Amino acid sequence: MDLLTSLKKRPLYRYFVLFVIILLIACLKQFMTLLLLTIIFAYLAMNAGKRVSHFLKLSRSLSIALVYVVFIGVIAFAIDRGANTVIHQFDSMVKLATNLNWHSNSFLETIYKNFHQYIASVNTSQLISQGLTQLNQVGHVLYELILALLFSFIFSMTYPQLRLWSMNFLHSPYKKFFGEFYIIVHRFIIILGKLFEVQLMICLINTAIMMVVLAFLQFPYLLGFTVMIFILGLIPVFGVIISLIPLTITAFIIGDWNTVIIILVAIACIHFFESYFLHPHFMSHRTHMPILVILLNLIIMEKMFGVWGLVIGLPILTFLLDFFRIQKFNN
Repeated sequence: MDLLTSLKKRPLYRYFVLFVIILLIACLKQFMTLLLLTIIFAYLAMNAGKRVSHFLKLSRSLSIALVYVVFIGVIAFAIDRGANTVIHQFDSMVKLATNLNWHSNSFLETIYKNFHQYIASVNTSQLISQGLTQLNQVGHVLYELILALLFSFIFSMTYPQLRLWSMNFLHSPYKKFFGEFYIIVHRFIIILGKLFEVQLMICLINTAIMMVVLAFLQFPYLLGFTVMIFILGLIPVFGVIISLIPLTITAFIIGDWNTVIIILVAIACIHFFESYFLHPHFMSHRTHMPILVILLNLIIMEKMFGVWGLVIGLPILTFLLDFFRIQKFNN
């Protein structure tokens, strides 16, 4: 069946509803981060709550509450370890810069001269202003994370009541519109949740392998680095590149250039393993798309939507292929 035949068989009204949803998203653009985080948290919490309820024979509400308590505990532990790692790393870098003989190596001497010239040319007031701006952005992200966690908890706990109340829309005079609206939104949420679960699985495997490498090299603050690698691993492809910065600095502090090379080779191998085995293998059961299409999608979506494009780019493409019946999402 070709695309034109598929489009003719699909009710035109559904395309109108999709257009309305896109306009609604455009109008609510500034709330998209909060909305997407709430959807992802609620989806994962409800799925985890089902498994907990099945194994521990607990009620639905108690299972979901237990999931959130464990999750918040893990986050608090990760923040504590991560903050300690950052503080110790900063202290180690200061000591390295103070004690290192910059004139013993021509390469290091060049770095020192360039850095000194850069510091001399920096506008202090402008630097402080930029720092405050960045700090404000970090605070805003943390605010949205906490708010999304709260909203997802309320949504997960009251989902049966919300679903019963939403039936009023499907029995209203506009039931055709809301029916199509529900089908489209529900389908996208399912695709987003399924693909995010796959990304979590890939991230866990990558983190476990990298933790073994860091333990072999006797990295300090192993747990803190493991938490950082896991969080950055949630960003497909580019998260690995971002993690290179603190890892290579630490490798240079605890060892020498050989340690740095080992880290770079290990990350390159893990990235290759993810790109050409893990990602295609797991995603093939969900999207049936080649790795080249996935990588191009990530690059384009990152340019369009920033960091969120790396997370929702593939779900959007998968949803559109499914919606236009080009490639059905069978999960």
